[in-house]
Amino acid sequence: MTLPGEFGGKSFLLASAAIGLSAGMTATLFYSLGSFIPSLEVEFGWSRGDISLAVTLMTLAVFVSGSAAGRLCDRYGAANVGAASLVAYALGVILLVATAGSIHLFWALYTVIALLGVGSTPIVLVRPIAAAFEKQRGLALGFALTGAGLAGFWVPQLVAGVTEVAGWRAAYLALAAIAIVTAPIVWFGFRSVAQGRRASVSDVGPAGMTAREARSTGRFWLLTVISFAMAAGLGGVVVHLVPLFRDLGADPVQAAATASLVGLSSVVGRLGIGMLLDRFPAAIVSLAVLALAAVGIGLLLVDGLAMGTVAAILLGMAAGAEIDLLAYLTALHFGQRQYGAIYGWQYSVFALGYGLSPFAMGKMRDASGDYDAALTVSALLVGLAALLMLGLRRERRPADGCREEQDAVSGKRLDRILSSRP
Repeated sequence: MTLPGEFGGKSFLLASAAIGLSAGMTATLFYSLGSFIPSLEVEFGWSRGDISLAVTLMTLAVFVSGSAAGRLCDRYGAANVGAASLVAYALGVILLVATAGSIHLFWALYTVIALLGVGSTPIVLVRPIAAAFEKQRGLALGFALTGAGLAGFWVPQLVAGVTEVAGWRAAYLALAAIAIVTAPIVWFGFRSVAQGRRASVSDVGPAGMTAREARSTGRFWLLTVISFAMAAGLGGVVVHLVPLFRDLGADPVQAAATASLVGLSSVVGRLGIGMLLDRFPAAIVSLAVLALAAVGIGLLLVDGLAMGTVAAILLGMAAGAEIDLLAYLTALHFGQRQYGAIYGWQYSVFALGYGLSPFAMGKMRDASGDYDAALTVSALLVGLAALLMLGLRRERRPADGCREEQDAVSGKRLDRILSSRP
């Protein structure tokens, strides 16, 4: 089957990116910890709060190492870095299974695993998509990042099923095995399409800014603030939806069923918003998505149980699109020259906000006895991110970058013609 437009000949690339993102370190460890908690509580006597701190440490490690992973991707290619990181992440998980016996060692191993596996995150695995697509980049990113959303469906079920049959250690090893099997898929898939430059402009490198040049612009730091505010506002609400609904009087089944709508709507949101990004200004699409998410949080604050379904759908659309938006905006404003390093920083800041948000929201709930204050802060943060998108509304069309490259090629060809004359 031949796919239309820019998708022609790139189905293996898209599939390998989606599979890699679904089996990568952040998706599998984030979505699996909740299923591991009961077993770890029983065997070691650790508290839920202590176990959950592992995810916060993991996101801090991604924040520290994300930019370095992006630079490695720019230098050695996403195929090499992504595949190697998947294998390294798997080896780290095997080490955890073999040695974890104290909570401090558990924290340390999650930190080490994050450092080893940072190359299996969107920092690296969306790089080939951003490079290979231009006019349909938004939809392509939506397809690829759907893999990360689907991890929320299959990871908890796999971990629960394997744990019931063979124990929690076997479940960790199953995740490691999947990562190892995924590594060659990523390597071959990413090498199936030329990366970093287009065939029509083979004489010049990709257009865009260096990381140093990007850091000297106001847009870079504005996007950094947006990244953190968006993650900090959404992350805690998504994680705490089930206990929030329980506090409001929902039974466990009803609370879980309503919260699960976030995962389903995130998949739809990624594809739908990707299509919108290809047709309308990215800043306006981003503003609309975040504004609807802020409305969703407001609905939880006003009448959470009655409006829970609508709120979960609105939150899921934003939660499914935030990484897509960052990836798209980075490519749009800073180009492909050092995309990995620039996006690595933005994603790292996003991961920091997403990792700190659930912990802060839980503490605010413990202090006040309800989620009202935490929801208010979350809505304000998401609303702030939406308004700040207006500062990015002056955007260069992707075609401009291509035109610059074509001009450079034409100049080189003219030089060759002139130099070849007697």
